Amino acid sequence: MADVGAEIQRVQKEIGKVEEDIQQTVADLKALDAQPQSSGLSEAEAALLSAKRLHLYRREEQLRTKEEQLRTKEEQLRKEKEQLRTKEEQLRKEKEQLRKEKEESVEGPQHAAVVRATPQVARGPKLRLRQDLDPDLFFFEPVDTGGSAAASASAGCSSAFFLDPEGRQQEELQVWLGFAEKWHREGRPIPPLYINGLVKTGKSYMLNQVLPAVVNSRYGSGGSGRQHGGGTGALPEPNVLLVDVLGCNRSSGGGGFLVDFLRKLKRSAADQQLYAAASTPIPSDRSAGAVADAIDDFLRRLPQDRLNFLLVDEAQSFYLLERACPPRGPTLNVDAVLHMRRILKGILLNSPHWVAWAVTGSSMGTLWANVAATPTNGMALLSSHYRINLSPTMSEGVLQVGWEQLKAQDPSAIPLPSDLVWRSPPHIAILAYLCMQWSLAPTASTAAKLVQQTLTQKLIPEVLADLRIVLQVLGSPASQVVLLRQLVDPAAGVEPLKLPPAFGALLESYATERDGRLYLDNPLFAQVLQAVTTESGELLDSITTVPSLSSALYRELVALGECCKDKDVASVGALRSLLQDMASALGLTPDELLKADWFVQVRDHRCNNRGTKTNFERDNGAQSDVQVGLRWYHVLLRNILSHAPPPEQRDFLQAYPPQLAPFHSSNRISEALTKTYESAVPIKTGGSAKPTRSKARGAPAAATPRAQVQPHAGPARPIALHWGKRLGRAAVVPLRYMGGM
Repeated sequence: MADVGAEIQRVQKEIGKVEEDIQQTVADLKALDAQPQSSGLSEAEAALLSAKRLHLYRREEQLRTKEEQLRTKEEQLRKEKEQLRTKEEQLRKEKEQLRKEKEESVEGPQHAAVVRATPQVARGPKLRLRQDLDPDLFFFEPVDTGGSAAASASAGCSSAFFLDPEGRQQEELQVWLGFAEKWHREGRPIPPLYINGLVKTGKSYMLNQVLPAVVNSRYGSGGSGRQHGGGTGALPEPNVLLVDVLGCNRSSGGGGFLVDFLRKLKRSAADQQLYAAASTPIPSDRSAGAVADAIDDFLRRLPQDRLNFLLVDEAQSFYLLERACPPRGPTLNVDAVLHMRRILKGILLNSPHWVAWAVTGSSMGTLWANVAATPTNGMALLSSHYRINLSPTMSEGVLQVGWEQLKAQDPSAIPLPSDLVWRSPPHIAILAYLCMQWSLAPTASTAAKLVQQTLTQKLIPEVLADLRIVLQVLGSPASQVVLLRQLVDPAAGVEPLKLPPAFGALLESYATERDGRLYLDNPLFAQVLQAVTTESGELLDSITTVPSLSSALYRELVALGECCKDKDVASVGALRSLLQDMASALGLTPDELLKADWFVQVRDHRCNNRGTKTNFERDNGAQSDVQVGLRWYHVLLRNILSHAPPPEQRDFLQAYPPQLAPFHSSNRISEALTKTYESAVPIKTGGSAKPTRSKARGAPAAATPRAQVQPHAGPARPIALHWGKRLGRAAVVPLRYMGGM
C-alpha cells in the first residue's frame, strides 16, 4: 500500500508539470497571436509563422491528452489503494474469526495447555509520557529509555503526542490510581473510572493510550506506585487489558453479548500471557447469569498480588441490545437491557480488589442514561464511581501547538490545507481526525467541505442516534429536548434540580451557574440540537439545514469574531490590515459607527446581555477608533451566530453591512484568518498564550482545492472557533463511594 501511495504522489507531481507546460504553451500562443500582422511578410516568413502556430496548437493538444491520461492513472491508483485497504481489512477479519473458532474448539480443561502453545501476538514496547519544553505538550516514548539523550532526540514532531494543558489530566488519572492502590491494599472493591466527554473529545485516546502510559510511568523504574505508601513492600507491575465491545453480538440477548465480552477478555489475557485467566471456560449455559459467573471466574484467575486494569471502550454497547427478529417498531430489547444494567453494575462494583475497571464510549448520553436508570439496591452506580470530564474545547494557543505537530507527523503525506485549523471545531481530537481524513484522500476537495462532511455525515448523526436512545430511556422526549434547548440558550438556562441525572452527569461539569440557573456555553452542542430538533421539542429524523452547516459567511464571521476577542492579535498583521480596510470601506466616523442600526441591533441582542456588552461599553477606545468598534462588532456578532436560533442567525447574516460583504466574497477574511493562525503571534482567547512552533510545509493557500475535485455542496463553517470561556477543564468529579465505609 505504501508503494501505491508513493506512485500516486509521483503521478500528482507529473500532472503538475504537465499543467505548467500547458500554461506556457497557451502563453506562447497568445504572444504569437498578439504580433502585428504585416502584409510585408515574405511568403517564407508567413509560412514559418503559420507552422509555428500549428506546432503550438498540436503541443497543447498533446499535453492535454497526457494530462487526461495521468488523471485516469491517478484515479486507477486510488481505486487500487482502496482495494488493498479493503483486502487488508478482510484478511484481518478472517484471522479474527479463525482465532475465535480455534478458541471455541479448545475450551475446556486442556485449554490452558493450548493457549501456552499458541504463538502470542507481537506487542510493541510499553510507552510512557515525557513532557516537552512546552508544558502542555507530551510525547510517548518507550519505558526502557531511562530518559536517555537518544530518546529525547528521537522524540519530536514525528512522534505520537498528547496535549494536556499543564498536565492536569494526567494528575487526575494519578489520583484515581492512588485510590486504586489504597483500596487494593485494604481488600476493598475499587470504584470504576468513567472517562466522560462529548463527541470527539479524545475519550478513547485517553483510555487506550494515555491511561496505560500513565500507569507505565507510575510503575516503571522509580515510579511512585512501585512502593506502598506505608513502605510495607513493593507493588508488582500491574497488568493492563484492553477490550473494545463495539463488535459484541447485540442481537443474541444479554448472554450472547456477555459471551463475546468474555472471549475478548480471554484474548486480551492471552496476549498478556496471563494463561490462567485466558483458560477460563465459556459455559455451555449461555444465559446472562451463567456467563456473568464465568466472567467473575475470569477475574479471580487474574494475579492477585498486583493491580489488573481492565479498560473497556464503547461501553454503551452493553445497553444497546436488540431483538433478534424485531417486528415493526423499536428494535431495542428492553427486557435484556434491564437485566444487563443489574449484571454490569455487579461486575463493576463487586469485582475482586485486584481488578480496576475503566470505561468510556462514543455515546456517553446512552451510557449515563442507563447508569442513572440502574437499580440502586445496595449502592447507586451513578454515585459510586470516579469520573474524569474531558473539556469540550481547547484554547487556541494550545491548539496551535497541536496543529504544528499534526502538520509534521508525516512529511510524505498529502499536505494539510492551511485553513483547516480554524475551520475545525476547537479540539485537538477533532482536528486530528480531520487531518487523518484528509490524508486518506476523501471526496472533499477543500478544508471547508471536509469539515462540513465530517459534521453532517459523522458527528451530528452520532449525536442524533445517541440522543434518540437517551430520550427513549428517560421518557417524555419533547420536554427533555426543550430542557436541553433552554440549557444552551444564554437567555434561558435551566434550574439544576430540573436537569435529569443522565444529562447532569454528561453536561453539568461543562456548564456555569448564574443566579441559580445552569447555562451551557457550547456552540457545537447548541448547533447540533438546532439541526436535529424543533423549538417544540420534536426530534427530527434527518438533519435540517441551519446556517452553521450551509453558510460560508457564517463560518468566517464566527472565526473572525473569535480572533477579534484578543485585541493584541487584532492589532497586528493580517487581521489589523483587514480591519483597516473594512473601516475605509465603511467610511464612518466612530460616533456614526456606534449609532448605525446594524451595530445597535447586534450590541443590544439578548445573547450579549451578559458580560460582552458590558465589556464593550467599558472599552472607551471605540469612541476614537473605528477599527476598535469594528473589532467589537464582530465579537458581539459571533455570540449571536453561536447561540441564537437559526432564524435569527439568518437575519443577522443578511443584515451584515453590504460594504463589508466583498471582504468575504474576495476571500480576504479567509486569508486573514489563515495568516493569523500561521503567524508567530500567539492567540490568547480562552486560555494562556502559546507561541506557535516552526512551521511545517503545508498548503500555500487558505482554500486551495486539491487536484481531485469532486462536486459537493458549498463550504460551511459549522462550528465556532472557540466556545467561550473554558467551562470545567478536564475536571474530576470527587469520589463518592459509600460501600464499605
